[in-house]
Amino acid sequence: MTAIAAQHEIRRAYVGGGPGIIVSALVWAIAAYCVSQWGIRIGFIALFIGGMTIFPLAQLICRIVFARPAPSSGNPVAMLGLESTIAMIALLGATWLLLPFRPEAVFPLAAIAVGTHYFAFATLYGDRTYWVIAALLTAIGAVALFEPAVGTVAVVIAVALVELAAGLYLTAREHSRAAAL
Repeated sequence: MTAIAAQHEIRRAYVGGGPGIIVSALVWAIAAYCVSQWGIRIGFIALFIGGMTIFPLAQLICRIVFARPAPSSGNPVAMLGLESTIAMIALLGATWLLLPFRPEAVFPLAAIAVGTHYFAFATLYGDRTYWVIAALLTAIGAVALFEPAVGTVAVVIAVALVELAAGLYLTAREHSRAAAL
C-alpha cells in the first residue's frame, strides 16, 4: 500500500477525522462548563476522562452513522494517531502536576498539548488542514499562557469552538467527497 493510498483509507474510515474532532469539541465544552461551575481541577478531570472517550465514540460514529469500514490492519500510517496521542497524554499528565502551583496554566498547556498532537494528523490523513487546526489550538494556549487575563473559561471555550468548526468542516467535506464517488 502506498502512503497516499494509506492516507486515503484513513480519511475514508474516519470521515476525514471530523467526527473525532467534534467529539473532542464536546469534551472541551463539558470541561468549560465544569470549570465555570466547580473550578479548574474538576474541569481538568472532566477533560482528561472525557478525552479517553474521544476515539471510541468517534469510531462508533464513523461505523454506525457513516457506515465506514475500519482501516485495514496493514495500513502503514494507522498507528501515527495513537503515537501522537501517547505524547499528548504524557504532556497532559505533566500538566496535572502543575495544578497546585499554576492552575491558570493548566488549560493553556492542555490546549498546546492537544494542538501539537494535531500536527501529526496532517501526515496521518494527508491533509494540511490539520496544520491550521494545530496552529490555532497551540496559539490559543500560548497566548493564554503569556496573558493570563484571557481567563480559563475563555481558553476552554475557544478550543471547543475551533474544534467544532474544524470537525464540522472536515466531516462535511469528506462526506461530500464520499457521496460523489
